[in-house]
Amino acid sequence: MNYSDFISRLAEATGNSNKQAKELAEDVFSVLSDQLSKGNGVSIPDLGTFSVKVNDVKKVYNPHYDKYMLIPPKRVVEFTPASGLKDELKFTGREDE
Repeated sequence: MNYSDFISRLAEATGNSNKQAKELAEDVFSVLSDQLSKGNGVSIPDLGTFSVKVNDVKKVYNPHYDKYMLIPPKRVVEFTPASGLKDELKFTGREDE
């Protein structure tokens, strides 16, 4: 599913136009992005939790220069699915449509 498909499905589910659904989605993503950029986690029931993790400095070997270099720390977003979502995603051994 791409972004335009998502907007169409959201509009259908909410009974709004595609333009209103797009504005709603952009507002939700803006709030989510703003909270994560501040280092706060966001928990959404029945979906999961978005949290920010800081990766440590990494020492890696660069064979081109035959030297070790340091990769600076960076923040990354982690997603932990809710238990209900985990149950829905379990593989049953057959392809369902």
